[in-house]
Amino acid sequence: MINVPIEKILFIDIETVGYTPTYSTLLATNGKLSTLFQKYESWFKKRFPEDEKLSLDELFVSRAALVPEFARIVTVCLGIVDPKGDFKTTIFSNENERTLLVELRKTLFKCGEMNYFLCGHNVKNFDIPMIAKRMIINNLMPPKILPSYDTKPWEVKAIDTRDVWQYGQYASISTLDLMCGVMGVESSKSEDIDGSKVHTAFWNEKNINKINEYCERDVKVLYEVVKKFQSLL
Repeated sequence: MINVPIEKILFIDIETVGYTPTYSTLLATNGKLSTLFQKYESWFKKRFPEDEKLSLDELFVSRAALVPEFARIVTVCLGIVDPKGDFKTTIFSNENERTLLVELRKTLFKCGEMNYFLCGHNVKNFDIPMIAKRMIINNLMPPKILPSYDTKPWEVKAIDTRDVWQYGQYASISTLDLMCGVMGVESSKSEDIDGSKVHTAFWNEKNINKINEYCERDVKVLYEVVKKFQSLL
C-alpha cells in the first residue's frame, strides 16, 4: 500500500498552541490580530458547532491552535530509519517559534535534497500548511519538500496516513487513534494529554517536556502504522 522504502520516509508530527495564552492577551499585545480573530468568530462557530456558546476567550483557547494565522508551533518531531535499521527521532522545541522554524528548515531542506517523503497523519491538511504558513509569517521561505500551490500532483512527496486509511471514503472516521485501535498499535493518546490539552500544557502548566513526549509518541506510532501497512501479505 505504501511503496516508498521506509528508509526514505521522514515521519513528522507537530504541536501547536494559540498565539497567546488568551484572547485578552492577544487583544492587549496585537490589536490587528485580535480584530481579525473576532471577525472570524462566526467562521469558527460554523466549523465547530459545539462551540456555539463559547465566549471569544474560550473559543480562542479551544481553537486558535488549529489555524496558522492565530497559532504558533511549539514542538516538531521528526523520525527516520537510520542505516542500521533503527528508528531515530529528533525533537525541535523552542519558546521562540522563529528559532525553532529556522532549525527545522535546515533539516527539511537536507531531507528534501536526499529525496525523503514526508509522512504524517493529516499531514497534507494540517502539518504541511501549518509549517509553511508559520514560516512565511516569520519571514522564512518554506523548503521545497513542503508541497505548494504549484507543485504538480506527481511531484508531491507526502504520504498522508489519513488518506491511506480513508481509501477514498472521505466521510469516514479516520483518526490516528481509531487506526491504532483496529490495527493493534498502541495509541499515543492518553488521559494525561492529547491535542486539545496542548495549549493549556504550554501556556498554563509551562510543561513543554510533556508536549515533546506526546509529539514523539505520535511519530513513533506513525512508524508502527506504516510498518503494518508495508507488512500486509
